[in-house]
Amino acid sequence: MNYSNHNLRTNLQEWKNRVYRATYQQFGNQLKFLFNNIGNNKQLSALMGDACNSFSLTPEELDQILNEHRIDIEYSSETHQAAFCYQLLKYFFEKYSYDMHRYTPFQRGDFDDTKTAIVEEYIAPIIYYLHDKLDKSNATIFLLEKYKRRTEWFTKKSLSEKYSNATKSYEQIFEDDLRLFLFDQGIDYPFSTPSSASGRADIIGEIETSDPLIIEVKIFDSEKGYRKDRIKEGFSQIVKYANDYNKDVAFLVLYNMDNAELNFNLGPDNKVFPPMLNFNNKNFYFVTINCFSETSASKTGTLKQIEITAEELTQK
Repeated sequence: MNYSNHNLRTNLQEWKNRVYRATYQQFGNQLKFLFNNIGNNKQLSALMGDACNSFSLTPEELDQILNEHRIDIEYSSETHQAAFCYQLLKYFFEKYSYDMHRYTPFQRGDFDDTKTAIVEEYIAPIIYYLHDKLDKSNATIFLLEKYKRRTEWFTKKSLSEKYSNATKSYEQIFEDDLRLFLFDQGIDYPFSTPSSASGRADIIGEIETSDPLIIEVKIFDSEKGYRKDRIKEGFSQIVKYANDYNKDVAFLVLYNMDNAELNFNLGPDNKVFPPMLNFNNKNFYFVTINCFSETSASKTGTLKQIEITAEELTQK
């Protein structure tokens, strides 16, 4: 599978290296290149926006910091440090120039010392923060991809039979299976369905930690009337849960019981797994588990494609 997060981590490191390698004349251009790339990428921009919202600074506070050359701050966390650096640099770039190596608050002995100090003190905390956030998302994506393969290759027949024989609580069958898998893979608390202002999420793993994992489970089954409205409902729920728990990432896992491919057309790049929609500065992933079984009663015919667009998911 081609993970978009892996590509972003590689790009971030290269953008940072370009700043490190820049000459005196090109240093400002490479800073501009890096910040524009972060700002123009919806996923990276959303992650930084979330950090800055948690530790916001006013223009007056930033002016005071720069005027007093008071840049040594005691940080409460890596998120706090990244948010401070990002806001300070963005404000400085917009008000003054990308050539920050020419300005007294940032200067050291010579250009090489100045460049190193700027990168290590202001750029590196941002890159490290983004790497850590992408690493955690990648770890979850890897587990969900592994679960998708496990189910589609080995267990979908037994799951389909349980589903066909059930008369109620259909989603509970799949929730229990996913919970067991997550527990086996090291997610210590994949059992909670705690209440929030928006109701109860199907699975919130690691709920006893400060960084819970939000997963909503839905079924796509035309025979039972579970169609696109079910997907829209699931998306609406993970948006609400992400807001309730102040998370920038959430997952919708869809168990597809139809002889059809769910095609999420959410943007220009649909070649990565899983499909991702950036909405309200948060990233929402859609993982489809194809559970159609040839032995299922009355489910025959040729494979068809069902397209789901961003507009369908976000329209009221």
